[in-house]
Amino acid sequence: MLLTFVAVFNVVDRILPAVLIEPIKHDLQLSDTVIGLITGFGFLVIYAVVGIPIARISDRGRYGVVIAVCLTLWSIMTALGGLAQNAMQFAVARMGVALGEAGSSPAAHAFISRNFTPDKRSAPLAVLTLAVPFATSIAFLAGGLIGEWLGWRQTFMLVGLCGLLLSPVVLLVLGWRKPAGFSVEGAKHPSLVDTLVHFRGSSFLLVLAGSACIGIGAYGLTSFGVAYLIRAHGFTLGEIGVEFGLLTGLLGTVGLLGLGFVADRLAARDGRWLLWSTAILMAVVALASAGAFVTSDATFAMIGLAVANITVIAYAPPVISALHRLVPSHARATASALMLFCNAIAGGLGPLAVGMISDALTPSLGPSALGLALLLVPAIHLLGAGLLALAGSWFNEQALLE
Repeated sequence: MLLTFVAVFNVVDRILPAVLIEPIKHDLQLSDTVIGLITGFGFLVIYAVVGIPIARISDRGRYGVVIAVCLTLWSIMTALGGLAQNAMQFAVARMGVALGEAGSSPAAHAFISRNFTPDKRSAPLAVLTLAVPFATSIAFLAGGLIGEWLGWRQTFMLVGLCGLLLSPVVLLVLGWRKPAGFSVEGAKHPSLVDTLVHFRGSSFLLVLAGSACIGIGAYGLTSFGVAYLIRAHGFTLGEIGVEFGLLTGLLGTVGLLGLGFVADRLAARDGRWLLWSTAILMAVVALASAGAFVTSDATFAMIGLAVANITVIAYAPPVISALHRLVPSHARATASALMLFCNAIAGGLGPLAVGMISDALTPSLGPSALGLALLLVPAIHLLGAGLLALAGSWFNEQALLE
């Protein structure tokens, strides 16, 4: 449960700029392309590159230290973001947040995989990932209501301070020592080259490719979804905070727990269903939500965007559980970090592409340009669903016995 609280702050600090992007855009005088660079590519390149070396520390058993230090860093940088006076200062602050957030998730994933058997991992990973819908609702409520009341700068500072208060609790509860029985002192830890040998299977590589597609759509949607509702349909920050935040959190929770439950049940008989069930959900959500980006009905647009967020929230537990079945125990945090690396590096292209398309179309189409640019989301998620389905074809032959 403590890891879930940490993950809540992780997600809130990550998506808070997207919730408050319109006042930030006008205050700092940013174009959609620059927004895409700061919230997408600039943030995610740091997140991706730093994640793997930090995960190597986690794979040595230092879960508590890694998570506590990362939480402290990203909370400080979130607060400093509220002091930014121009695009460059805001970008540097967001890169600092990325540096902190990069190591927390892989360490938490490895901690769970160490304490649960393969056929029981999707459920606890789903509980951890419950942070995503909860944090999404919190971010929209806090960003919408507090942002409208105090302004975006004070909201950033307040959220950063709350995260700092949790850091010592994490270190106290998880501890700074390795877990009992983790390894004998002085044992040789496999090198990065030795670890990467386990990442060559076709199923593993297809999972990474599918995750990359999810990242492109997810970060594009996260960065510009709120802006689309404000520009094209006239919602206020307060309305988005209450209505869209609660709806997204509710649908995300149902999708997350439902997929985790179904995936665990089916995977107990055939491990391939960890990937196949995720692929089916992604395809259904993509087709169901595509109309939200071109409709003139404000209510339908809000509901459609909330549906689109189900994939963003729900995909991780079964996919991570599948990934951890394909590698030995000493490589799980590194495997998670590599998946997040692919998700983030490709994901950085999502906001950038959406921003550039929006800027190019706005002179002729006005506010509706952003909606057309966001059609990239369901299209790329359909491709990701196909890749995960294909990965399932070789999964049982390449999974390791435990």
